[in-house]
Amino acid sequence: MELTIVGDMVVGGWPRRPPGESATELLTGGDLVIGNLEVPLTDRGERAEKLVAMRAPASGAAELASWGVGLVSLAMNHAMDYGADGMRDTVRALDAAGIGHAGFGENRAEATAPRLVRVGDRTLAFLSLCSALPLGANATAARAGIAPLRVRQTVEFDGPFMEETPGTPPFVHTVAHEPDVRVAEQAVREARLRADVVAVALHWGVPFPYLPQAQGPLAQYQRPLAHRLVDAGADLVIGHHPHCLHPVEFYGQGLILYSTGNFVFDWCDGWTPDAMVADPDAHPAAPFRPVLMRGPWYESAVFRVRLGEEDGPRLRLSPIELDADSQPVLPRPEVAASILAGVERDSRELDPAVVVEADGVVRRGRGVAGSVTSPASGALTSPRS
Repeated sequence: MELTIVGDMVVGGWPRRPPGESATELLTGGDLVIGNLEVPLTDRGERAEKLVAMRAPASGAAELASWGVGLVSLAMNHAMDYGADGMRDTVRALDAAGIGHAGFGENRAEATAPRLVRVGDRTLAFLSLCSALPLGANATAARAGIAPLRVRQTVEFDGPFMEETPGTPPFVHTVAHEPDVRVAEQAVREARLRADVVAVALHWGVPFPYLPQAQGPLAQYQRPLAHRLVDAGADLVIGHHPHCLHPVEFYGQGLILYSTGNFVFDWCDGWTPDAMVADPDAHPAAPFRPVLMRGPWYESAVFRVRLGEEDGPRLRLSPIELDADSQPVLPRPEVAASILAGVERDSRELDPAVVVEADGVVRRGRGVAGSVTSPASGALTSPRS
């Protein structure tokens, strides 16, 4: 089973790049395309009281289908920006376009339930869970919402040291909420009985501008949680929310993609430059730039994952860029090399045996011969950074 995985998608009818430039061409050739729908598709509902509340036209579902997208995760922090009615409209639009989905439901059992998809002669079970959870967005036994996997947080700081070094951020300790983890593990185990392959989409982690380098790129809870889901029977964990690429990890018989970055991010209702938090380092005379939209935002990849093989999962990355309007384009060679080098560098912090070949193939090997980078040479730097 060959899956094509992309990150966050906001489709609001923005003009597209012509053939030969658009990275949507990379979505062909596999058995199924999976992405994260980062916006409700609706023109109704009550706007949530939050800084960024997005929505896009229902016509976006048909455009996603035209690119070959066949399955999307819905459990994410913008799902309930226009309430349950907004998500019901989203589900109707996706159903009409023939796109499968998971993560939203009229109650928690429905939101947590896997979506079963026939892929060739095999069955895929797809679950969608959210740790980046706005207050009240989670489904309960009596309330519609998204599938929660909540996180408990404590803050540690050294008072005397902070007196000596003002501005030092505290360390944030995180652990996945145990009752939610057990619900997720049970859902994975039950899905394992019904399907040949199990994939779990997780909206989690910290966007790159907000996580101190000493703590990053992963929050404390992420790696133990991912391992538990694989131990429960997941073949693939697909992460998103940080809006940049994070490490990949081969664990047991599973594959963990900690963050798949952005794929397309149209300007839309609620996602406009004047609705964002400004870059505090920008010169007053410089053009306005939202704090998130720095170098890592524009560097991403299409993940090609082969599952169900006796020797475990296989992975190949096809780097992409996002242009100034966050449209997916085929990358310049130096940017493609930088993206692959960065994934290898970060992944080897988790597992020194990970190698990313120049053609994007990711594997576990004893050495680094043929890899994009090495500890001695360092990673290439993107011209956007």
